[in-house]
Amino acid sequence: MQTNVSLIGLSTTQEPAFQIAADGEITSAEAAVPIAAAIEVSEPAGVIDMQEALGHHLFLVSEAVDPAELEALAISMWDDAGWLAPGRLHLSSDAELEGPWSLDQPTRAQLGTPSLLTHAWILRCPVSRAEEKPSAVMGEWAQAFPDGMPVGLEYRVLEALGRMARRLAGGLRLSGSGYVMVPDADSAVNLTVYAPRWINPEDLLSAMRERAGFEQMKDARDIVPEAPALTPAQAAQIEKLKAELGPVREDIASKIAKAREELEAQRNEPQVVDGYALMCPIGNRSDMMIEVHAVPSPPRVLRWEPWTTGAIIEYQVRWLSGLAPTPGTNTMSRTARRERLRSAQEVEKAAGLIATLVGGNVIDEDGFLVGLADVSAEEDEAE
Repeated sequence: MQTNVSLIGLSTTQEPAFQIAADGEITSAEAAVPIAAAIEVSEPAGVIDMQEALGHHLFLVSEAVDPAELEALAISMWDDAGWLAPGRLHLSSDAELEGPWSLDQPTRAQLGTPSLLTHAWILRCPVSRAEEKPSAVMGEWAQAFPDGMPVGLEYRVLEALGRMARRLAGGLRLSGSGYVMVPDADSAVNLTVYAPRWINPEDLLSAMRERAGFEQMKDARDIVPEAPALTPAQAAQIEKLKAELGPVREDIASKIAKAREELEAQRNEPQVVDGYALMCPIGNRSDMMIEVHAVPSPPRVLRWEPWTTGAIIEYQVRWLSGLAPTPGTNTMSRTARRERLRSAQEVEKAAGLIATLVGGNVIDEDGFLVGLADVSAEEDEAE
């Protein structure tokens, strides 16, 4: 491992130093004593040892992933996360990542890992497994641990690393079975904005139409499903039933008329709501829903934000796919992937506008922060 110690911009403090002259006289002088030096790990620590690789879970990333990104994601999940030493990232309790180690082509071939994921971090964590075999509802985890699922700390850390892998376009190689899990980085489409400010439905609807270009967006309360057309036989049957019922009593008719008048009057008055939803078609065959309501507590990643001690409003921006999955396969067609990409750009645009209006923070599906600069950059690319 190549470790560079940079003294540029080094913090110093003035401490007394002592000098002894030839005649024995002791004098003091101010001397600059360094406090700390920035330690930077700039290269992987050589090719990983195969026995270590086979005996531990591996967190896989590409060469482009900076160790600081792992640290930032870890800190967002665990209070005590941080560097123990160069190449040793403490996660939680007795779990830590060690690396990054290089995976050359022969090593990747033996481990069965993707060619683009050329670096690995070794997970050092106590092993704890359930006695019963996992059910199929656990998906890939059941395939990775056919004899028993991880429990306790091991499961919590692996689940978190799975979310980190999706965020960083990385993967996991799980020891024992050797199963390689590579989450689809593009599958995280939905975004949520948390903020201290509430926007009324009509104001957000107006902003989405005028500033974001979602001209077809509607308040979900105004969306009335179309009634199916009646056949001539059904219409004739209804008319026959009306004739058999005879005239409506005057007192009942007046009550119905009064109820209709009250309902019409309420429609013209401002409504006080504790939550609402907006809907809009996006992509080619999809919809976007924005759900707004107050929540009692923030997500963990925002636990240190000072504004979360007051009101917390959640703006969920969700993609509702209009494409049915291909039967018998877990992969998406090229058409479906294009639809998801288009929809993701629209979701990002909507979330970016909401964040501009109310401030707060944007969070992805895995509970990690999405910087406003990132949203703006992706929005510019979409244009």
